[in-house]
Amino acid sequence: MWSRLRQIPIKHPLAFGVVISTVKTSASDLLVQKVVEGKKEIDWKRNAAFCTFGCFYLGGVQYAIYVPLFGRLFPNAAAFAAKPLREKIRDVKGLTALCGQVFLDQFVHHPLLYFPVFYGTRELVMSKEPDLMRSLNTYKENMKEDLAALWKVWVPSTFINFAFMPMWARIPWVA
Repeated sequence: MWSRLRQIPIKHPLAFGVVISTVKTSASDLLVQKVVEGKKEIDWKRNAAFCTFGCFYLGGVQYAIYVPLFGRLFPNAAAFAAKPLREKIRDVKGLTALCGQVFLDQFVHHPLLYFPVFYGTRELVMSKEPDLMRSLNTYKENMKEDLAALWKVWVPSTFINFAFMPMWARIPWVA
């Protein structure tokens, strides 16, 4: 039974990533609302925004970027991740591809796609009268702070993800 369960993420990486990302994002928001912010009542509309973003973007879109797209752009990514550390260190092409993936993810994908979609999703789910321009203006106001916070955690984490995780584990890692 356990061996079949362990095969689920490998055989169904997109579905597994979507479920993990959805549950994690919703649970994280609930934790923040109750523990960090000390709210007595849960803001379910806000949680729906996080849940929606976790499901569709973190689980689906990021899977499409990290696995099929990066798999095509960097065809040796999976082989590089599977190598022992001693071989990775000597693999100049692999290290270059690793840096390319991190660069595209952190300095192209996140600033130009991830954050605009996050702010847009929040606006669509939480506002009575959604205004996508307002969401983009909010992102513009928060951009420096958002990107600085992102890069402190996710540049090192993304190096680990793309250097060591098999392709099927990339989404669970970021979740």
